[in-house]
Amino acid sequence: MKASTNNRRITKIINESLAVEYEDAKSAGMLGYMARALVQATLPHSDPKTSYFERTNGLVTLSIVGSPKIGLPYGSVPRVLMAWICTEAVRTKQSELILGRSQAEFMAKLQMPNDGRYIASLKNQAHRLFSSLISLTGQQGDDLGLENVVIAKRAFLFWNPRKPEERNLWESTLTLSKDFYDEVTRSPVPIDLRAMYALRQSPLAMDIYTWLTYRMFLLRVRGRPHVIIPWRALKAQFGSAYGDTERIDLSEQELKKITDHALRNFRLKFLKRLNEVLLYYPEAKDAISLDPGGLRIQATRLHIQRDAKSS
Repeated sequence: MKASTNNRRITKIINESLAVEYEDAKSAGMLGYMARALVQATLPHSDPKTSYFERTNGLVTLSIVGSPKIGLPYGSVPRVLMAWICTEAVRTKQSELILGRSQAEFMAKLQMPNDGRYIASLKNQAHRLFSSLISLTGQQGDDLGLENVVIAKRAFLFWNPRKPEERNLWESTLTLSKDFYDEVTRSPVPIDLRAMYALRQSPLAMDIYTWLTYRMFLLRVRGRPHVIIPWRALKAQFGSAYGDTERIDLSEQELKKITDHALRNFRLKFLKRLNEVLLYYPEAKDAISLDPGGLRIQATRLHIQRDAKSS
């Protein structure tokens, strides 16, 4: 049963990737944006069961603090939400975003299936995301920079998950905080929303897609022919919870064995999802290779041209 499900998923991904390749994002009306902060360090993939979460890419550390009674956002739904929020802010140049008069209407904007799984998850994950405080810490040598960002200044969600089609008298709205609005509209990362939607069965694949798009841009602007990223750095950025342990009763040798196993496990998962991402970014396929210590990425054609925003 599992093999059959995986085969259907791969077939669906291949068919959708061919459609994406046929028509570019802008002409298809699917040019989207993501905040740089959430590309450099990402949200949890699964429920961390805590009100604090941290990830780092070596230079920038992202930490999220949520209400203990509500929890932290995790999985694909808040990623789809963030892509829509950032895209809408860039498109409308407004900090107040209109979500719609019903949950079903907003789900259509997110291109989410109107089924029980997503209906139950959307309001919960929106509540978690809009209630969280994001902190970005950058450190290089003795220099330290810190920025705290709240995504939502206010949100009114007039949704009834038991009756998602029911229209309310009032529009549900989300007003972005000034700091987050400025961060998003100042220098957003262009993405193809079709790729984000198609990859949403895997939060890791969604993260790899936005990260790879941004990485290629950085190589271009910095004039670097390539970069080698160690697997340990990739694991810290994308998969800090893959097989890690915090036990203190282990010997150094036992801890090393567990850590090495976790790194191998992450590497296999990362490469599997990377292969899915490359179906949507085929230009990068020949620019990525395995290095003894990590992943080697060569500069290549940008997935989405950076002047798309201004044109």
